[in-house]
Amino acid sequence: KLDDFDVRQLYECNWIVVNCSTPANFFHVLRRQILLPFRKPLIIFTPKSLLRHPEARSSFDDMLPGTHFLRVIPDSGPAAQNPEQVKRVLFCTGKVYYDLTRERKARQMEADVAITRVEQLSPFPFDLLQREAQKYPAAELVWCQEEHKNQGYYDYVKPRLRTTINRAKPVWYAGREPAAAPATGNKKTHLTELQRLLDMAFNLDAFKDLA
Repeated sequence: KLDDFDVRQLYECNWIVVNCSTPANFFHVLRRQILLPFRKPLIIFTPKSLLRHPEARSSFDDMLPGTHFLRVIPDSGPAAQNPEQVKRVLFCTGKVYYDLTRERKARQMEADVAITRVEQLSPFPFDLLQREAQKYPAAELVWCQEEHKNQGYYDYVKPRLRTTINRAKPVWYAGREPAAAPATGNKKTHLTELQRLLDMAFNLDAFKDLA
């Protein structure tokens, strides 16, 4: 099923870029590509590691008639039940979502931090992310990515998110520092950098002195 907004946005972009975090969304984006009345390149950044990730699974109910591709997957836990009390919204895409949810549970911060997945990066889902930002009026907005700052989606997402909220508040960054290489080449260093990312994402005072 394609709604009017989906079709209008897809017409205005030369390609479609997605990073699916669930099998159901991967299924739907391929199905949508077949059903489109026109053909544009579909670029899927979903890593192979999610094929064997124990938490990356979907119910068959998510692929039955009446279901469709989700450009954005909102938080559905305690944070979404009391959005006025949420202190921070983490926006992310891809498999880093599972690291974030695991860390949030370990820190018992499910009610304080919401996590929103951006499944379609281009065309950018301005309408849905605006709805997410407005849902949590008192929350800080943070973009999280596993890639280094100069190699991931941050420079692409930040100005679009700020446009979405009319530059009402900053969009902070939680992730690795800029680097010349795409990977450290050392597992210990990689895990240290990942933990630093998670510490920044869930430290509610991390950006206090920068505001």
